[in-house]
Amino acid sequence: MTKKETITILEIAKMSGVNPSTVSRVINHPEMVNEKTRERVLGFIKECNYQPNPFARGLQTKKSKIVALVVPNFTTLSFANLARGIQEKLMQKDYSMVIFSSHEDELLEKKICKKISELHIDGVIFASSMMPKYEELPNGIAKVFIDRDGSKDGIDTFILDIEGAFDKLIKYLVAKGHTKIGFVAGDKGSYAGLKKVSAFRKSLNKRGLTVDEDMIVDAFWSSKEGWLATKKLLEKGKKPTAIVAGSDTLAVGVIGAISSLGIKVPEDISVIGFNNEPGSESLNPPLTTMEYDDYGMGQEVAEAVMDRINNPEQENIIKTYTMNIIERKTVTNLN
Repeated sequence: MTKKETITILEIAKMSGVNPSTVSRVINHPEMVNEKTRERVLGFIKECNYQPNPFARGLQTKKSKIVALVVPNFTTLSFANLARGIQEKLMQKDYSMVIFSSHEDELLEKKICKKISELHIDGVIFASSMMPKYEELPNGIAKVFIDRDGSKDGIDTFILDIEGAFDKLIKYLVAKGHTKIGFVAGDKGSYAGLKKVSAFRKSLNKRGLTVDEDMIVDAFWSSKEGWLATKKLLEKGKKPTAIVAGSDTLAVGVIGAISSLGIKVPEDISVIGFNNEPGSESLNPPLTTMEYDDYGMGQEVAEAVMDRINNPEQENIIKTYTMNIIERKTVTNLN
């Protein structure tokens, strides 16, 4: 066979001397085919490098073994570790993954849900920082939420303890003598941004510190936006001794903006990031940040969506992940 990439199930059946339905059973339910026939068919499949079409297979078996991951953007690097954990666990069970970015756009997310429905996808993992438009999906599609609580609707939920994380990082900064703390918050119009701003304010109030709204600036989740937001904060004449960034990607921009003004990190202004994204330890100076096991979360989320696909009536899961400080070189002690 010279055109291996165009081989069809009919051609495999002809070469093997069996019906196409037998080839299909070998692929989808090998235990239903006697060993001699199964080995013969598998031999031709291997020889011809035949790759079953998962969408076509899904039409026959009612299961495509495809899971969609919806993220809010491709700029936050922690999503890379999360996606890697999800994909590697799915592939261990012969599932495939497709990924969409909603760009935090409600209309686009509706279109994504429509496309997912058309593709006969078995399950959807929403890591979107908007409230997912899951009602647009057919009831038979398994759903898992990351960092949004869907438990009231019976949806498996995996949540970061944002409030606990901010309590730890503000406690850490205050212990080092910092009381004038700014916040480059990410997009305050997004769910993630709102949660972080609320947790930041609450943590300051808990310690009797003034919440200066001029020291809280928002920025979309990119280093460029972090740079611009930090310049805006500092140009107001505010003099924070520390700035918290809503993500490590934002922190890159925060450090860049501070340095561009001839101010030193951490000698003049300390910086602390969020998520311990890849490369944060290689910044100059290495970034102090908050960490959670994003890869491990991805693995558990993948297990959950596969379990939900195969056991749709099982009790829903709610799991919360704590975050811890990774201390490096961007926070100075003022005491």
